[in-house]
Amino acid sequence: MHGASGKIGKMLVFRQKGDQTIIARTAKERPDGKPYTIKQLAVQEKFLDASLYAKKAINDTLLRPLYQAKANVNQTAYNIAFKDFFTAPTIRRLNDLDYLGQPGEDITFLIKDVLMVSRVNFEIIDSSDTVIESGLAESLDDIGLEWKYTTTVANPEYADSMYRITMLDTPKNVTTEIRSYGQEIG
Repeated sequence: MHGASGKIGKMLVFRQKGDQTIIARTAKERPDGKPYTIKQLAVQEKFLDASLYAKKAINDTLLRPLYQAKANVNQTAYNIAFKDFFTAPTIRRLNDLDYLGQPGEDITFLIKDVLMVSRVNFEIIDSSDTVIESGLAESLDDIGLEWKYTTTVANPEYADSMYRITMLDTPKNVTTEIRSYGQEIG
């Protein structure tokens, strides 16, 4: 079967990837006349958006090597870019031990993402969702993994505070997470 490509009836598809021959079942076809549901159409649109982003990313001279570096033996830069479009960043290891409600104190955290997060807005809010202070966090490395927010406002009720962290990743997806003061993460 080495080097084979194409379909066998409606059962199997052969294709080449490097020096490997991949054999897979053909996709199930939708019965004629039955319309797609709104949810199915939304999923199709999301997949199309991911595909368009991945194509754009692998044609970008800056992004392609970054995605290629994340790929393993059976993946391509396109696969990783496609995955990045669907994978939201998450907050890991938030450290607010040095935050005691005074200006100039640092809150540090790690962000896990497929490639990297490019911008982080950090807000300290009270229990009624009133913003006490907000600003951009500072990246502590070149890969958007470690971040730091330095407080600017006195907050006597700091122990009841929450953090609203809004992240912008490489595919320009916006993700927001809310964490409580002193909550151990990661």
